[in-house]
Amino acid sequence: MAREVPEKFRVGMTNRETIIERLAKAVSEWHMIASGIGIARREMQEWKDISIRGAVGFLNSLQINNFDSMSTNIKTCPFTGQDVEMYQPNARVMEYLYETETTGKILISDVALSGANNLGNGEKQIIRGLARNSAIRKEAPYTISYKLYSQLNNQDIPYGFDARVKHLLKYLYDHGGKEYVAFELSSERDSAISYSSRDEFERIIKCLVSEGWIIYNNLTATKNTYLYHQVQITRGGIQEIEKGQPVMPLIHIVNASIKTGTPDIDAKIEHAKRLFFEPPSSLDHKRSACETLSFVIEGYRKELSGIFHGDTEIFFQIVNQFHIRHNNNKTKAIEHEEQLEWIFYGLLNTVHTYVKMKKKLG
Repeated sequence: MAREVPEKFRVGMTNRETIIERLAKAVSEWHMIASGIGIARREMQEWKDISIRGAVGFLNSLQINNFDSMSTNIKTCPFTGQDVEMYQPNARVMEYLYETETTGKILISDVALSGANNLGNGEKQIIRGLARNSAIRKEAPYTISYKLYSQLNNQDIPYGFDARVKHLLKYLYDHGGKEYVAFELSSERDSAISYSSRDEFERIIKCLVSEGWIIYNNLTATKNTYLYHQVQITRGGIQEIEKGQPVMPLIHIVNASIKTGTPDIDAKIEHAKRLFFEPPSSLDHKRSACETLSFVIEGYRKELSGIFHGDTEIFFQIVNQFHIRHNNNKTKAIEHEEQLEWIFYGLLNTVHTYVKMKKKLG
């Protein structure tokens, strides 16, 4: 049963979001004071999160009749500035679902929604990119929690200009560009694909044209955007992407969608492939990709031994000896990408063959 709010508490209470926003501001001020007296940064962040979450829990426990639990007064996406219609999918969970053309579907917590106003343009730019690329991969609505705001500089995404150039080129290649499909791109709407601002996106297009990797037929400039008509990847652009990919016969293994029957495992395999091939792909990225696949194979160790009659133990010895999973005096340092390519393709092929053999043997 909903509780009636005492009269003295009703004064100045406009809506739930306003209360949380004011609380977040107050906690932020105390956060600065705590910083001045030398409290550890991690402890301050934990204290801040707990303070806000505690207050939200209190508001939830009141079940105030005056608050509409199925809607919010916020009608603008805090990351794009676009008008949206938000609704609450579950009345018991304070999360709001909405969709924009720039980001795709977003599921955001009430605390994150209120705290989004404190983000800088660069941080909002990253969130737009995370959401849009999640939508491109046809994943569930991108979930935004307050915790994400402290992790924006540690995502598996392109941060530098050159990496974003290659990311957009790879997007065009993967979505029909390699078959010369033409695209209509908007610098306002589609900058999120490359995790960039509108201005940076326009410079990315200039760079791609300058390198001879894309062409477009016409450009329409409006107040809010540049519209690039009939954008096509060139033969040179296709070659630029494909030079970083393995030659046959390994290419079919890389492009294959491996389905183990466990979505979490499938996601780890795809993550490993993105780490290994997509820019920026450093030695550390490739090592992490090998490590991810080694953990996948570890879970099938007994089954693999039955199918390959013990031969898979060789892979575990390789992974352990070549500074993939263990870092001690007995491990051998990896100094060249070719070493990691040898390990990665071996691990990926093992997983691929295991899935095929499992289906064949029933």
